[in-house]
Amino acid sequence: MHWPIRRALTAALVGAACTALPATYAAAQPAAGAAAGITMTPVQVVDAAHPLPAVGSRWDEDRAPEGSAQWPDPAVRPPATLHEHGDVTAQRLGTTYTSTAGERSVTAAGVDLATCRRLLPRSGERIINHYAYCHVTPVGYSVVSGGKVIGNVSWRNTTAGEGTKGSRVIRAVTGMDEFVRTGVTTDGKLSIGWATGGYHGPDGSNKACDARGSGPELLSGWQAGGTAIYTISSAASDGYGRDKVARCAIRSSVTNTGGTGTVLDNGVRFDSASYLGAKGAGIFDRVMPVMGEYGVSSARNGAVARHIQLAQTSPGATYPPPPAGHTKSIPGSIASGKPLHRLVSNWDATATKAYDKNRSVVRSTCAPLPHQAGEECDEYPFASAWEGAGKGDGNFSVKYVDGTQNGNAGTDLNNWYVADRILHKDAFYVAIH
Repeated sequence: MHWPIRRALTAALVGAACTALPATYAAAQPAAGAAAGITMTPVQVVDAAHPLPAVGSRWDEDRAPEGSAQWPDPAVRPPATLHEHGDVTAQRLGTTYTSTAGERSVTAAGVDLATCRRLLPRSGERIINHYAYCHVTPVGYSVVSGGKVIGNVSWRNTTAGEGTKGSRVIRAVTGMDEFVRTGVTTDGKLSIGWATGGYHGPDGSNKACDARGSGPELLSGWQAGGTAIYTISSAASDGYGRDKVARCAIRSSVTNTGGTGTVLDNGVRFDSASYLGAKGAGIFDRVMPVMGEYGVSSARNGAVARHIQLAQTSPGATYPPPPAGHTKSIPGSIASGKPLHRLVSNWDATATKAYDKNRSVVRSTCAPLPHQAGEECDEYPFASAWEGAGKGDGNFSVKYVDGTQNGNAGTDLNNWYVADRILHKDAFYVAIH
């Protein structure tokens, strides 16, 4: 993997250290602590439903703890322990990613703050793929004196996250820009923090992941272009099961002297699956991956793509025909809402038996079909899916296709499993373009 985050952040930090504050800022704003009796409201996400109060309006003193002239300054609140896999969460929320040509070119060299701001100019969250994550949101707080709002500070808060191949690490960078300061404002504490939660489910448990990093501690540092760099990681010894999986909730918050406001919540996964590369990986897993390597016009795998497209869109027209009184419903498309689940054939005796049965049923079903020299029997769902022909529900299709293209399609599928870090039993969709 390339690491533009690291390169961009180094440049940003060096640039921030050498850049003077704008003259308007330096002249118009009192020094930190210069105005007696000024307090800050807690940082909050600012949107149409939660705007900052107008300068001059009264501040509700009931929001502050009784007997306190200052709002609390708690640590970042850790997220709750997870109880479901990221792909399950994604299916429940309807979150998928599609691998378009533009996004492939973007993530070939990694993702950075500029990329995230281009993809999400005002606000939003996107897992571009397992290795690229963007989050953008407007954030702000108010300055209060004598129970009255005397100023507001707001900005665009951007986080770019990058997964890794070859280490159990996620890298994240946060930057702030588009600052708006109205009324009376002062320089003061403003920092980013990360917290994580662990996982406890029917397949195992792991403790919370480790989050470490640093960034500017003052508003002026962010306004001068500073960035916060954090790594989220998990040791293989902390993972569970054969693949040493660790699943973690992640939370980023912004803290000022008034309090802490949560900016983003998501999830990540680490593994050390030997069949995907012995050194492990860290990915953003709260998304349903889509296998999009097949194209109907492709000279490489088009015959297989056309077969899958027929199976997904017109299952009744596929072979074998459904039993009398039954309707075929072949899974795997996004429209079906029924993902496939990867089957690693040598995982254990149960997996080997299921894989062998998939192959056996396909062979016996294809046997009576006429075909030409050079053609091979193609099946969908794949033999490497638990939903394959051996499942026994009849929701599959076989068809003779060009043998070279069939072999290419198998290679493309296996390469995608590795490239996109699809573990045994991971859910995924198949999209034909």
